[in-house]
Amino acid sequence: MDNTPLVDQQKDAGAQLLERLRSVDFDVTVAVWILITNERQWRLYIASAEVTRIGLAAAFRVVNIEIGKLNNPWVQNSDVRLIGGSESVAVAAVRNGSERFATNFGGRTLGDVIIDDAYIYPLSGASIHEASC
Repeated sequence: MDNTPLVDQQKDAGAQLLERLRSVDFDVTVAVWILITNERQWRLYIASAEVTRIGLAAAFRVVNIEIGKLNNPWVQNSDVRLIGGSESVAVAAVRNGSERFATNFGGRTLGDVIIDDAYIYPLSGASIHEASC
């Protein structure tokens, strides 16, 4: 197994993107970098109620605009997977994340996705409430 490490620059770029999204009132329920088994590239999963509220295509347009403004080579449009907050990956990330700290998750699955590794960004209070409903 060739396990590509997630580097600090990717973690920082992801955090900057999340900050930009929140600054334009784009809901972020949870965000997690995932290295899916049999893939060699990390993917940034962003769970958002915006997927349901405005639709996947419109939500991606907002994310892509903010990635462009960020202009950081460590996070690209092709890295991002936008999902709804009720999808199994999102629910599992909220359950395994922390409100205060980023979480390195070493389980074999996150929701219904078989993974090699994951990095869950700190959760907001709203994320925790949504997962418990």
